[in-house]
Amino acid sequence: MFFKKKKKAKEEYPVVDVSIDDIRQAITTCANELPMGVSLRSFINDDCSINYELLKPFLKAIPERTYYMSKETFEVFESPDLPRTIDQVQRAVDQYIQETKQLPVIPGNPDNKISYYMIRNYLKEEPEFELYLEVKDHLVTHRRPES
Repeated sequence: MFFKKKKKAKEEYPVVDVSIDDIRQAITTCANELPMGVSLRSFINDDCSINYELLKPFLKAIPERTYYMSKETFEVFESPDLPRTIDQVQRAVDQYIQETKQLPVIPGNPDNKISYYMIRNYLKEEPEFELYLEVKDHLVTHRRPES
């Protein structure tokens, strides 16, 4: 006689209003527990929205609102446009640094504001807002560094 394996009941999670800070905390916790070789990129859908199916065990809920994450910097946003722009600029910055061995920032700018002129050959279109470069890790950010 064969015994059927009992299927583990699929855990149900409530749909709740989750803050962006809660999302960020869940992603940090999750990132620390990911097996070697698994990237946070697996949590990002093609439209930059976060795949809650993978994140809900860490949140113990399903977020009501859609949040978006950059595939290059892993920053979380409420708008889908910002992560797409940051990803595009990050790829351009990486190519520029790889080819020139220089940082594409406006010379003398204390905030390390990215020079769109310097990376113009790597961009499809110039962003309509300022972006900055964190010199330590060469990551693009929309946050102006604190002086």
